[in-house]
Order: sequence, then C-alpha cells, then structure tokens
Amino acid sequence: MLVRTPDCQKASSGKYLCSPLRRFQQMFNRYIQRGLNHQAGQAVAELAVTLFILVLVLFSILELGLVLNAKLVLASAAREIARVCAVKGGWTEEASLLISGIIEATGLSTGDVEVDISPRQAIYGTVINVRLFYDYRVKSAVIAAISRPTIALTAKAVTRSEFVPR
Repeated sequence: MLVRTPDCQKASSGKYLCSPLRRFQQMFNRYIQRGLNHQAGQAVAELAVTLFILVLVLFSILELGLVLNAKLVLASAAREIARVCAVKGGWTEEASLLISGIIEATGLSTGDVEVDISPRQAIYGTVINVRLFYDYRVKSAVIAAISRPTIALTAKAVTRSEFVPR
C-alpha cells in the first residue's frame, strides 16, 4: 500500500520512494553539508599551483628554443667569418666589410656581437681563430623574473689561412 507524501511516496515496506530528481537533490544537499565548500578551496589552490608550473614549463621551452636558435646563428656566423678571414688573410678592410654584412644578416643586434679574430694578419697555412660573443636578452618576462635577464653565448671557429701574398 502506497501513502502519498508531498515529496515522496511511502511503500508498504516502510521505505520512501522518491523521484530521481528528488533523490539527486537529497544526495547533493548531503554532499554540500559534508564539506564540499572546504574541498572547493583546495581545488582552486591546486589549480593555481599546477597552472603556474605549466605556464613556467611552456615559457621555458619557448625560451630554450629561442636561445638555441641564437646559438646556431652565432655558430654559423663564426664559420662564415672564419672562411672570409681564411680567404682574405685575416682581419683586413675588405674582410671587415664582409664581416659586418654577415653579422647584420644573422638578425642578432649588431651592437651586441663582439668579434675576436686572432691573428689579425695571416699568410698561407696560419691557423685563424674566430670567436664571437653575444649577450642574449631573455624575451619572456616569466623566465626573466626567475633567471638572469641575459645569457652569454659564444661561438668559435678555427680554420687555416688560404691567403698567399702577391
């Protein structure tokens, strides 16, 4: 025998039979009363920490790619400058103009690239050392805040002079 109550029906076994919506409301209310409010704050704190770490990793990967690109460009420029010096016999006026063009073509700021060529004059068979120094400025504000704002990059190329004085 069923007795009708406002929200649920009482069965002959003594249990109340409620609609699925009403049962969900009752379960949800019990869940709220047990402390959902305390768990929501914890979830927000965990999200903030996790999101910060993910953003940090993402910007670190991007900045690492930019640094490696600058390092490869610097190494390529060092090889090209070494080749020019090998053919021209060291750091001559003609080689100086070509070196300036090579550095401008790299896309790096030309005022920040330091060139060290030794020896300044070379004849056939002399070993020529070319070193480039560049202070890479960190572009990401997130990474710059936790590390140094510049990273020192160097590149070196060694070649033998092919210049024969005439």
